[in-house]
Amino acid sequence: MEYKNIICPIVDGSELGDKGEAVAAYLSKISGAKLILLNVVEKWYRSAEVVTESSEWQDIHKQWLNEGRELLKKEEAKLKGRGITNIESVLSDGDAAHEIVALAVERSADLIVMATHRYSPAGKLFHGSVTDKVTRHAPCPVLWVFR
Repeated sequence: MEYKNIICPIVDGSELGDKGEAVAAYLSKISGAKLILLNVVEKWYRSAEVVTESSEWQDIHKQWLNEGRELLKKEEAKLKGRGITNIESVLSDGDAAHEIVALAVERSADLIVMATHRYSPAGKLFHGSVTDKVTRHAPCPVLWVFR
């Protein structure tokens, strides 16, 4: 299969996240696809019930977005150091599953690569699973990367 656009959500720089990113980078490199790194800042979305229009909350929001930008820059630099050059970084704000699917639709993604923990059905009930939601709604295949 020929890939043109591969989306890889970047979460936290964890070992599992690094493994997912490595798989996405490998697939991008061998296929020549653009690797689209996505960081979704969910904190603002998840805090909607307590957020006000105050300048303090606006400063917090800006800080969260800046942290997301810095994470993307760091991951992009790491990938460029490994010889991956066709990279685009996208910062988004909102529900992670929705934003991943929306970007996949917008960019006509051929594949989404997601690092994920193996939650049990009970775990999904209590923790929710972004990977499960993305898989059910994505316009393209989703590759799950486990430990």
